[in-house]
Amino acid sequence: MFTTLYIRELQNYLYSLRFQVSFVIVVLVFTLGSVSFASSFKDMHDNYTKYSVAQQEAIGKQAENISKVATARNSFIISPRENSVIADCKESYLPNRITYSAYNVFDYSVRHDSNNPLLIRTDSLSWSFIVSMFLSFITLLFAFDAISGEKEERTLALVFSNAVPRRTFLCSKLLSIITVIGVMELVGIIISLIILAVSGQVQLNSSFLIETAGFILISLLFITTFAVFGLLSSVVTRYSNISLLISLCFWLFAAVVIPNTSVFWAKTLFSIPTSDEVAQKRQEASNDINRNAPEGSWSSNGMDAFYPRHELRARNQSNLMNSDKKYNDAYYLQQFRQFEQTRNFTLLSPIAQFDYMNEAFLGGGYLRFQKNWNDLHAFQEQFLQWFKDVDAKDDGSPHWYNPYEDYSTSKKPVAVDQIPQYQEQIASFGQRIEFIGGYMIAMILTIAVLFMACFYFFTRYDVR
Repeated sequence: MFTTLYIRELQNYLYSLRFQVSFVIVVLVFTLGSVSFASSFKDMHDNYTKYSVAQQEAIGKQAENISKVATARNSFIISPRENSVIADCKESYLPNRITYSAYNVFDYSVRHDSNNPLLIRTDSLSWSFIVSMFLSFITLLFAFDAISGEKEERTLALVFSNAVPRRTFLCSKLLSIITVIGVMELVGIIISLIILAVSGQVQLNSSFLIETAGFILISLLFITTFAVFGLLSSVVTRYSNISLLISLCFWLFAAVVIPNTSVFWAKTLFSIPTSDEVAQKRQEASNDINRNAPEGSWSSNGMDAFYPRHELRARNQSNLMNSDKKYNDAYYLQQFRQFEQTRNFTLLSPIAQFDYMNEAFLGGGYLRFQKNWNDLHAFQEQFLQWFKDVDAKDDGSPHWYNPYEDYSTSKKPVAVDQIPQYQEQIASFGQRIEFIGGYMIAMILTIAVLFMACFYFFTRYDVR
């Protein structure tokens, strides 16, 4: 019985005009997105390569004085991801530059690759964007009249004039919709993979193919959410035009309202101090340190490393750095918490759930930034210890560590290949699966609640 109903529904969808039009649109969007990615990724990769070369040249100059190696502010730039064609994880909006030295991890910022600030790259036509914006909408267009439409055409009563269980009929509708949308997505992804292979910008290795397979499974779960809601909208009313209106309202809520009001809710529900307020407190603390510093704390003698007041200067500079670090780190922690609480609030949207699942599985976005931020703090401590070990071997150094200047530590040259350099550690698949668990549970619960509501209303639906 189920197989017969499933094949019947599948044939009805595949031969319909809405499938033909939707299929053409999906194929065109996947093609355009892949061509666009191949071009933009090449530019991003070239810019990143130029930056890496310039950074190595700067380190080579600093190597003439090991203290300058330790005190210089280095910038770690997050490299472009090959799997960003699957999902860009909103990385164009997130910080991608972290500034650090051997003494401190200072701050983070957003670095744009565009030569024209008016052409800053925002959302790209990644697979994730296509599924969340286009296929979610198309899914609702296939599901909104699945029940109410047949009632209007008087075919629903004909079906149930036979001994057809309602749960079997409902499940056949759901699975056929998921299958049709899944076929569109699969064809689009295959075309995209062919374009990427021809362009040579992405290595289609086993890791990338595993990520592709994982994305397909996640997207099918996401499509199921919208298919179930479309069916729900179709069983709560007798008229398909009302069902369509309900479905459109749900899509607007998930795709437009929640994402575009997240900043408002963040400021309203999870407010934090402004950067100006924090800067004022930080400056007041610095002024207080300078006022209470011993006389001669700003004295220097570039010709004599053992000049006694260099120790006072180093201590004062360290106190200033530690004071700034205390205020900055506390403020960054508040920013992280505000961002994470806002993300939890936006889980009301299935599209947000889908985005966060992709981010976790692909190891990108906020999780990638947060991992680099934490890893850089661990690296900074190792970097400083390396510098202290080298400095301890220099009899010409008084070993008074100044985080900003080279007056009172070793000035000997060091080989470039001996200088510790931070390397990003990509999260393993095991870690990614751990990250994705909570978001997957949220989506499964959403599907379960919607399906139970759909089944409840359908069992009481008048098919006449």
